Amino acid sequence: MKSIQHLFFIALALLIFDSSCKKSNDIPTSILGKWNIKMDSLYVGVGPNNHEVSYIGQSRDYFDFSSDGHLYVMENSISDTLKYTLTQGIVLVQSFGSGEGKGEFPSASAKDLIITSAYLYTPGGIFGRTVYLTR
Repeated sequence: MKSIQHLFFIALALLIFDSSCKKSNDIPTSILGKWNIKMDSLYVGVGPNNHEVSYIGQSRDYFDFSSDGHLYVMENSISDTLKYTLTQGIVLVQSFGSGEGKGEFPSASAKDLIITSAYLYTPGGIFGRTVYLTR
């Protein structure tokens, strides 16, 4: 009788564990595809030449999130490929500005996304990047 009870509790524990580990697919699939660039703002130059540069996105510019974890960027006729991960509504983009870019994707219906790298304040100037995206 005890072995049946043990099996029952083990099966119940596995069932609870399995259901708690499943992730919702709403957010990951909703970030996929092309996003238009509203503005890309970054700091360039060193010392007295350090300054912010803002680029206003054109109709041909985009950030394209693919299902395999790649982010394809076309901006001002320059293409780039980055890697990204999405976990619990937070998108992390590798090699973005002065390090890793981070953006919050709060819901499947979100139409705007802001990705920001850390801003570094050094004796040579400020370094960092922020991109404003929209659908």
